[in-house]
Amino acid sequence: MKIGIIGSGVVGQALGTGFVNLGHEVKLASRDPGRDSIKDWVSGAGCGASAGTHADVAVWCDLAVLATSWDGTENAVQLAGP
Repeated sequence: MKIGIIGSGVVGQALGTGFVNLGHEVKLASRDPGRDSIKDWVSGAGCGASAGTHADVAVWCDLAVLATSWDGTENAVQLAGP
């Protein structure tokens, strides 16, 4: 299954790693998917892990997981688009 994680913090990365370990493809959403910490997660999480913008992830995934802080939730959802 293609799982999108909206939120690239500690919780989003931990969930993403767990899903990859279960054999799913995971794309982590970030305002800056090229950021070093995101690249580090992609390379460390294993085969099936990738990153993209919120909008990229929203249209790509079969299942979306919202893993943002409450303060960042509205912005993250708006960035994901319709």
